[in-house]
Amino acid sequence: MKDLNGKTAFITGGSTGIGFGMATVFARAGMNIAITDIRDEQLAIAKKELKTITSNVLTFNVDSTDSSAMKRAADELEKSLGPLHVLCNNAGIPGGAKILETDDTRWRLLFEVNFFGQINGINAFLPRMLDHGEEGHIVNTASFAGIHGHGHQSAYGSSKSAVVSMSEFLRNDLADTNISVSVLCPHLADTPIVRALKDRAPKDMARMISEIAVPTETVGSQVMNAILTDEFYVFCDGTHTRRMLETHCSDLIAAMDRQFPKE
Repeated sequence: MKDLNGKTAFITGGSTGIGFGMATVFARAGMNIAITDIRDEQLAIAKKELKTITSNVLTFNVDSTDSSAMKRAADELEKSLGPLHVLCNNAGIPGGAKILETDDTRWRLLFEVNFFGQINGINAFLPRMLDHGEEGHIVNTASFAGIHGHGHQSAYGSSKSAVVSMSEFLRNDLADTNISVSVLCPHLADTPIVRALKDRAPKDMARMISEIAVPTETVGSQVMNAILTDEFYVFCDGTHTRRMLETHCSDLIAAMDRQFPKE
């Protein structure tokens, strides 16, 4: 996509955090904005703020794990704003602990929201995007934890790893179409969840979080640039994330070299 002005975006989990950062940046670029959340109060606050940028704002109280509700939202969006051009599957929940400290209910909930919620978004909107034939883009929010398994985020990181893999396959599926795909892999963004984590953390960790956390509108701008340049992997900082990525890739190549030494 080369121009977003006048196009329509649908962002799940769009009332706060990264989702609202994307909505704000997209609105400033002249897009029509539709956001979802399961909290009416947050939707009202977000709508009021977005209305200062554009009059074309829709809000939906929709749980992305409800496939029927997502399809109804797709119907209503199409009637109100016309064809969808940018789908951002962004809604998600945190939940980090060691594997043996994470119960079955938590595992299933994290995958239901973080992974299957995105599948529901794709199933509800992608056929329509293909049918209208215009250029479009899908952005799936994963996490750097889905690229590199650091710390003890078992169920959360696993769900985000599944999003990365699914996005890679989706990109393959859509290679010969007008629809492109990006996968967003933030390490830390300055979201309400991260701010709450910082408030509970020891001083040294809180200081580190403050140094690393990327403003959500910056993330929104990074996503918009990925859409305009057809960038698949979207990272949000080039320092801490770069060091972890370099270590991860180096470990993979080192294991290959040990098992299959170069002649």
